[in-house]
Amino acid sequence: MKQKIIIIGGGVAGLTAGIYAQKAGFDSVIYEKNPLLGGQCTGWRRKGFYIDNCITWLTNGSPKFPVYKMWKEVGFLGDENGNAIEARQHDAFWTSEHNGQSYTFWADLKRAEKEMLELSPQDKKEIKSFFKAVRMCENLRVPYTAPLDMMNLWDLTKLGLKMIPVGLAMSKYKKCDLNDLAARFKHPLLRKAFTDYLPGEYLASIMMNAYASISNGGGGVPDGGSLKVAQRMEAIYKKLGGKTFPKQPVKEILLEDSANNKGKKRAVGILLESGEKVFGDWIIPSCDPHYLFHNLIDEKYMPPRLKRAYDNPKDHRNGSTFHVVYECSTPAPEIGRRTYFDCRPYDLAGVTMTRMNMKNYNLDPINAPEGKALIEVKVLEKEEQFLYWKNLRENDKAAYDAAKQKAAADILERLEERVPSLKGKLSYLDAWTPYTYTRYCNSYMGNFMTFITGKNSSNLFNINGALKDVENIVLAGQWLSMPGGLPMAMTSGKFAIQRILRSQGKSIKIEP
Repeated sequence: MKQKIIIIGGGVAGLTAGIYAQKAGFDSVIYEKNPLLGGQCTGWRRKGFYIDNCITWLTNGSPKFPVYKMWKEVGFLGDENGNAIEARQHDAFWTSEHNGQSYTFWADLKRAEKEMLELSPQDKKEIKSFFKAVRMCENLRVPYTAPLDMMNLWDLTKLGLKMIPVGLAMSKYKKCDLNDLAARFKHPLLRKAFTDYLPGEYLASIMMNAYASISNGGGGVPDGGSLKVAQRMEAIYKKLGGKTFPKQPVKEILLEDSANNKGKKRAVGILLESGEKVFGDWIIPSCDPHYLFHNLIDEKYMPPRLKRAYDNPKDHRNGSTFHVVYECSTPAPEIGRRTYFDCRPYDLAGVTMTRMNMKNYNLDPINAPEGKALIEVKVLEKEEQFLYWKNLRENDKAAYDAAKQKAAADILERLEERVPSLKGKLSYLDAWTPYTYTRYCNSYMGNFMTFITGKNSSNLFNINGALKDVENIVLAGQWLSMPGGLPMAMTSGKFAIQRILRSQGKSIKIEP
């Protein structure tokens, strides 16, 4: 009789775990609190427009990278019939403007370096160093065959040799965050540019790896966006025999005393909010770990490294975003890729903003009806802003909605000041806050990724997901590693199944 795996959470990690559970010969079920599976990998429609919540780029998402096979296998770049899905490539990362000048981080690094040198010859040394590091980071490879601690020496050596340039680049900028990197430049625009896209507290190497993911040709966006990815993943999972249970939130993980290890517990199933109990041989929680250890299982079982991070918020900051989108009655060629610019001050969640960004979502025709455009503005926010939105929403929903509308109106005014030709052509479509991620995905502090990794952050990389005092639980999800988002979530799902196989003395190689 096949062993049964219960997966809590139908996001990318949970769906990937389900797919590989079925491939490895288990019976698996996924319980998801929302009507649709996908977690944060989702999107929605408003008045004929498609709003994408998640995928900005993939890492190693082209056939020249080994992990492409996995991107295709689980549904990002392939469907349930094995057909490949196209990924649309970016021509640039973003553009920054200041004092009448602009600079674009082109995907073509030769062009990007040339134009930065022309903009600021006095910063030649730092410019050369930066682009050398980005080129080295183009060698980044997503480990996907097995978790690092389960790789054999030969596989580790091969991966390590390929990643030597990345390690050298990261080592050079090891104690340098984006604020530090920006301060190394003399040109005012470059000082702004290097802290535009990501929070300044992020390590510079994080941004360099992200930029390299686009410049090396692997950072595209799958056709149809995040919602279609989630639908393909679910279709693949079901075709393999997996079962999904949407709108079935879990209340508790059921534990009993271990029969083999005195003082330890063993997970035997879950209790649903409906009161139903579901029993299984293994539990894979792929939900937010803070929610997991404060709602579904006792906090005392939390992996120590993760607990230290939560207990030390000064060095493990949280980051999220406020989003607002507008429909435009024209294709809006005046707005292209993500562009940052100075603006007239406005207040958002208690913070005075003097800089904002805009983006025309026109990479995929699915985003807007023909002849129109979808314009998005997003604002990076920290814990304080999350708490502002949380307190409003929980205590006065009308005030929360009014605050969103006020912010959307203030931002619209400044968009029209920046692009006068669109005055009267833009109208509000939708807005969501950091607290939206908590309401729908139980996200800690509204995070859409893991902690901001700064100079003093502890090493969260490669937490193995096992719980010291509870048997038959293996965690999955992006929080088990450093920031990386989708590839971290995806691979963690596969790794969870491999850990179960290893615990049973079976081969961890999962055949297609």
